[in-house]
Amino acid sequence: MFYTIITVATVLATLAITFNYIAHLGTIVKIGKEGEQEGMTIQAAMTRFFFATVIIELVPISVIIITYVTLNRPDIGVPTIPLVIIFTAMIFGIIQVATKMKQDVPPEIKNQIRSFSLLTMQLITSVPIIAIIFLFI
Repeated sequence: MFYTIITVATVLATLAITFNYIAHLGTIVKIGKEGEQEGMTIQAAMTRFFFATVIIELVPISVIIITYVTLNRPDIGVPTIPLVIIFTAMIFGIIQVATKMKQDVPPEIKNQIRSFSLLTMQLITSVPIIAIIFLFI
């Protein structure tokens, strides 16, 4: 049960951050091509993304910590299947961000899209790293 809860929380967080990025990237590209949308600038869209990401990460990290504190870790060796699932979700998120980052954008926002995408890659890998640490301590 310990491994299952941590794995599910990690996969949900990773996928949620990935899809949050995809949704906000579309808004940012649209703002870059057409100008302000409903009074929202690129910075405002990025701020919304980071607030949403904080909320998305808060729940799984809390679940991982509560699971670690309340449940006993089984002594059955290396949790191979949970590790494979966690790494798969993490790689899926990184690939999605890398492919979306390469899309056609106006040259004036290309650097903003690149830095936004690289920050998102770090956010996508943060929860799996935390989960892997909790799987082994």
